[in-house]
Amino acid sequence: MSSYPYSYTHTYTYTPFFSLILPILALIVIIAGGLALYFLFVRKPNRFQGAAAKLHDALNFRTFYTEKLLRALYSITVVAIVVYSVVLLFTHFFTALLVFVLGNLVARIVYEYALLLLVLCRNTQEINCKMGPLPEEQPVPPASGSNPAPAAPQQPPVAPVAPQQPCPPQNAAPVPPQAPQQPPMPPQDGPQA
Repeated sequence: MSSYPYSYTHTYTYTPFFSLILPILALIVIIAGGLALYFLFVRKPNRFQGAAAKLHDALNFRTFYTEKLLRALYSITVVAIVVYSVVLLFTHFFTALLVFVLGNLVARIVYEYALLLLVLCRNTQEINCKMGPLPEEQPVPPASGSNPAPAAPQQPPVAPVAPQQPCPPQNAAPVPPQAPQQPPMPPQDGPQA
């Protein structure tokens, strides 16, 4: 019998570069890159074209991808529940039936709730776009029991500022204006024929 002539030994030495310095450098690069991306790209209004405009909208959360992602995840979850219940069918019939019914029900409720929050957010944005900018808030008068503060000079009313980002175009047809309604005629006093 021959013996193997080589001896494999590994020696590990402690190097502070990989355990201390590299994570600190990575953290500095991450923070600097994030701040540069924010100040140079995200904070500015969307005057970009093509892919840069889509990236700007995605970074400013003007485009929601979560709804499509939730729909895909729901489909995958339903298929996984059905496959798992079929696998259980050969060993535990009632457990498979319970997993099939309750699993799909719970998955539907969870994903509907998540989609409900997204639809609520989208509808609120549409309402804000239709209402336009809010008027300037009026200062709250001081309480009657306390010493009133000196009155600030009255400033002329400021015209409302246009929204920074225009609302997306609506797909619905415009509603035609309605004709003004005639007020009801008061009853006439006098002899009636």
